[in-house]
Amino acid sequence: MSAANHWRARGWRFLEEGVDFLIIGGGITGAGVFHEASLRGLRVGLVEKGDFASGTSSRSSKLIHGGLRYLKRLQLRITRMACRERDTLALLNPHLVWPLRFVYPAYAHDPTPGWQVALGLTMYDHLTPFRHQHQRLSAEEVHRLVPTLAKRGLEFGLAYDDCVADDAQLTWTVIKAGVRAGGVALNYAQVEELLRDRQGQVRGAVVRDVPSGQARKVRAHVVINATGAWCDHVRALLGSVPSRLRPSRGSHLLFPRHRLPLSVAVTGLSPDDGRPVFAVPHSEGTLVGTTDLFHEGPLDNPKPSREEVHYLMRFVQHAFPQARLTLRDVCGAFAGVRPIVDSDADEPSEASREEAVWVEEGMVSAAGGKLTTFRVTAAEVVAQALRLLPEERRPLDFDLSLATAVLPDRVAPEAVQALLTWGVDEVVARGMVRRLGAQALALAQGSHPESLVPLEEQFGLCPAEIAYHLRASQVVRLSDLLLRRVRLGMWQPQECLEMARRLRRVVRRAAGWNVRQWQQELEHLAEELKAWLPPEEAP
Repeated sequence: MSAANHWRARGWRFLEEGVDFLIIGGGITGAGVFHEASLRGLRVGLVEKGDFASGTSSRSSKLIHGGLRYLKRLQLRITRMACRERDTLALLNPHLVWPLRFVYPAYAHDPTPGWQVALGLTMYDHLTPFRHQHQRLSAEEVHRLVPTLAKRGLEFGLAYDDCVADDAQLTWTVIKAGVRAGGVALNYAQVEELLRDRQGQVRGAVVRDVPSGQARKVRAHVVINATGAWCDHVRALLGSVPSRLRPSRGSHLLFPRHRLPLSVAVTGLSPDDGRPVFAVPHSEGTLVGTTDLFHEGPLDNPKPSREEVHYLMRFVQHAFPQARLTLRDVCGAFAGVRPIVDSDADEPSEASREEAVWVEEGMVSAAGGKLTTFRVTAAEVVAQALRLLPEERRPLDFDLSLATAVLPDRVAPEAVQALLTWGVDEVVARGMVRRLGAQALALAQGSHPESLVPLEEQFGLCPAEIAYHLRASQVVRLSDLLLRRVRLGMWQPQECLEMARRLRRVVRRAAGWNVRQWQQELEHLAEELKAWLPPEEAP
């Protein structure tokens, strides 16, 4: 039995014996609920119809931030909460959440005057117990930091602190933390029906194992719907219920680092409508986003519209004229759907990002919230679900606000240097530490030197890491590996399929796939990659 089949069989046995909480949804909210409930000593199961983080939680702007725009609307609660979460996560998990300096260039012709932004940043500095101090920069200092920025009308700049993260990696790490605390999480496990007790209350679900097609009954004291933008789809299994969500879509463009090289992130205003847009450097490239439109149509695999692509291109061409960027420079594009609670707002940007938690017929549902505040949402969901547990199953009430912030595989900054002294290639060392944290050290020590040779030069993928993911990261499909455990399919979707073919021997050996299965995986990967290509490049 392969490693994947072994953990799935073990997971199904656990679920069929019954659980306290059955969590539906393997995005960041479901992961947070899973982690906190498992730490409380409860018997917890999580099921996800696709791969973990395959929805919105791999398609965000990758920002762990307070959100300056919320201050403008005087949404102080969510801004303060987000700033505190940002600082806590960055302090305790430097391997997952990275501080980054942001620069706001203030121009004479801006619809929002620079002094107003400076006033907002002064408030931003004082919203957490941690010390932050934004800085005013001269126009010359701004240009030294970002030489490609537009010069005409630039009055000054404002530098401030926020953070970034790999959203899919963060989600998977939170799930790992819940598994290590005793819970069971299964991807490719789709809920098809809700089970009820004699009083008509939801007490479990019929869940289909997608790889085998077998449906199983999972009994639970409490079912938690943490499916984000798919919340109303699961609620529809209750019967005729009114919708609670009005999802919005945020789209992004990706550029190679050499075409838009940045040492700091840039927050600028769109020349179209004055909305803030970010240009954020990552080790793999530069991300530009986001848009904010009400989303109509299917939720699975959303794509940026042609209009959104051109909206973001007008921003980069306006903000960075010296870079001379064209659509041909875009190496990837993606869209995520936000689970916004319907508040009758005329525009998505006017809608609150605050979370909502409610109970219907014994099922707890959650929507809203942000990547940054996932632990706050999770704590609220768990508190509500605990009230529904039979008294004899309720754990002692204790504060987990710090325990849930400590995530696995924290690694010292010296880890890369340690790998280099062991003879590991630098691009492999940096890539493994970035993606695996402390596991990179154990993997390198236990691997043959030949398996640590890079297979490509940008991501530092090597045979040892690929085998590790297929053995220990609950990879079921090739796209799980290349789109979410390793973000090759996100940053280089055009090259990803060709790279996959070069990995054939390593992947087939580790996964145990025959020729037919391998071909099916290539075809499925090609289909998924369509959602990550710029529209003009999509076949």
